Amino acid sequence: MPWLLGVARRVLANQRRGEARRAALIDRLSSLTSRSRGVEPVRDVFGSLGDAIAVLSAPEREALLLVAWEGLEPRRAARVVGCTPAAFRARLYRARRRLAAQLGESPLGHFEGPATEEVR
Repeated sequence: MPWLLGVARRVLANQRRGEARRAALIDRLSSLTSRSRGVEPVRDVFGSLGDAIAVLSAPEREALLLVAWEGLEPRRAARVVGCTPAAFRARLYRARRRLAAQLGESPLGHFEGPATEEVR
């Protein structure tokens, strides 16, 4: 039990440090953007992303953040959450699709629409 409490304490401390680093990064990037050039402020971009992430279910949000924020490979992230790699990849796929839908983007990115040429 003490080991588990120690791990939980360190995880929470890492999360607090990450939040502080993210806030500092947002402030630095915001100072670099210019409204006069028509560039959307970085804080607004992260705000809409944060809103979109908040709509995801807890398992989908966890999958997305483990891969995108923590930089884990899906195989390793599956071990963290205690599921099979295939189940984790499916969860990550659903999370990415829902996030793209929330942001109003195509989940296929620039490949949306019919192909103009047949690939041989």
